[in-house]
Amino acid sequence: MIHQTMPSIKVISLSYKTADVAVRGQLQFSEEEVQTFLANFQAHEDVKSLMLLSTCNRTELYFESETTSAKDMIEQMLTFKNVWIGGHLLKVIETTQESAQYMMEVATGLHSMVLGDKQIIQQVKSAYLQSQSMGLISGAFERLFQQVFRSFKRISNETAFLKGSQSTSYLAVEHARRLVGKQAKVLLLGAGEIAKDVVKYLVSQGFENVVIANRTLEKAQALAKSRDSYFYLPFSEIPQYFSDFDVVISSIGVKDLIQDTFFRKSTFPKVLVDLAVPASISISEETKQSVQLINIDTLVEKIQVNKTESQAAVNEVQTIIEQELAQFMKWHDSLPINQFLASLKQHYKSTIQEKLQQHKQELPDGVIDSIVASLLKTPAVSLKNMNLPESVSSVQQLNNIYHF
Repeated sequence: MIHQTMPSIKVISLSYKTADVAVRGQLQFSEEEVQTFLANFQAHEDVKSLMLLSTCNRTELYFESETTSAKDMIEQMLTFKNVWIGGHLLKVIETTQESAQYMMEVATGLHSMVLGDKQIIQQVKSAYLQSQSMGLISGAFERLFQQVFRSFKRISNETAFLKGSQSTSYLAVEHARRLVGKQAKVLLLGAGEIAKDVVKYLVSQGFENVVIANRTLEKAQALAKSRDSYFYLPFSEIPQYFSDFDVVISSIGVKDLIQDTFFRKSTFPKVLVDLAVPASISISEETKQSVQLINIDTLVEKIQVNKTESQAAVNEVQTIIEQELAQFMKWHDSLPINQFLASLKQHYKSTIQEKLQQHKQELPDGVIDSIVASLLKTPAVSLKNMNLPESVSSVQQLNNIYHF
C-alpha cells in the first residue's frame, strides 16, 4: 500500500556547539548501550531506520519514520539514560532534505570541533554498519549513505579540505609534545578507535616511551604490540605505576577514573589530557595547581591549528554536498511513483493469473511478465514525462482509484 504521507528522515543532536563536556557526558552511550537502545526498535512498525552516533563531541540520533516525532525519540533517549537535558541544548531537524544535508555535513567534517576531522567518517561508518547488522537500515537510509560516503570520497579527491586536517587525538599529542617533549613517558588509557588514533600520532611525532592500559588486557596488548617499542599495563596496576609517567592521555569514558588519590606521591604526571566523554579525570582545584589538565573542549582553544587549506575549500565542499544531496532528493521524491508502478505491476499480474485460473488456462511466467510490461509502458512513460510535483500528485489520485 502506498501512503500519501511518506516517512521522513529526522535528526536529534547534542554536540559541543551547544553543550559542554559535562552535559554531553550525560547523554554519552557506551557500545553496549548503543546495542541495547537500538535493539528496542528492531520490531518497531513506524521507525523504518535508526542510527545512533555517540562520540566525544556529539550524540546524534538519525531515524526515518512517518508518525514518530523527534520529541518521541528524545523522550526515549533521556528515559534510557535516566537524565534530563534542556530542549534548548538539542538540535532537532524533522524534514528529509535538511536532515540529509546535515548528515552529509557531519560525516565530511564540516561540523567537527576540528574542521575537516578525518576521524568522524569512520565513526559514522561504524554506526551505520552496526544499525545495518541489526536490520535497522531501510532502502532510503541505504541510498542516503551511499551519497554520504560518495560525498566524502569526492571531497577527499577533488578538494584540499582534508589536507592537513587534524583530529582531537592529534591535538592531544601535539599538546604533550610542546609541553614536555617527545622523550616523555606516556601512559595511554584505552584501546579503542580514539586510542588507536592517539598511537598513530605518538609514533609520527617520535614518542618512544609509551605504555597502554585498558580494561580488557588483550586489547591493550594488541595495540601495544602493533608498535615494537610500546608496552602494556594491566588496568589494576595503574595506581601503582601512575607516578612513573610524565603524561597521561585518557580515552576511556569512565567517570572519576583518575582521582586525587593518584597524586599522593612526591612525583606524578605533569600533563593530563582527557579525551573521554564523560570526563575520566576528576581532581580537586588544589591538585590542578600542580598539573596541566586539559579536556577536549579546551584542547582546540589552547592549540592554534593551521586551518587555511580546509577553510579555503569549504565552498567547494558545500557545492559537492549540494550536488550529492540533489541526487538523493531526486531519488527520494520519486519513491511514490516507483512504489505505485510496483503495486500496479503486481495488480496487473495478479489479475491476469486470476482470469487464467478461472478459465483453467496457463501461461508461462515470462509471457505474463511481458504482457504486464506492455500494460505498464504507457502509465510509466506518462508519469515520468511529468514534472515531479505533478507526477506525485497524479500518483496520489491513482492510488485512491486503485485502492492500493
